[in-house]
Amino acid sequence: MPEMIDVLKLEGLAINGLVKESTILDCEKRGKIRMSKLLVKLVNGEEYETPCYEYPRISRVYVLISKYKELL
Repeated sequence: MPEMIDVLKLEGLAINGLVKESTILDCEKRGKIRMSKLLVKLVNGEEYETPCYEYPRISRVYVLISKYKELL
């Protein structure tokens, strides 16, 4: 089971080129609010996941991590 990580630490790993893969997973839907989390795999094989947040917030973090991967 992946270890929990907060978004700020995850962004730090990404900016240092340590994130190999990232995926958005849905947690639940409360009315019109979609809750999702990120599952990431590092270059050393470790897996982490974020807590569930609103989809717009997680999708912005996902795009940011993807851009960091492109730069490195």
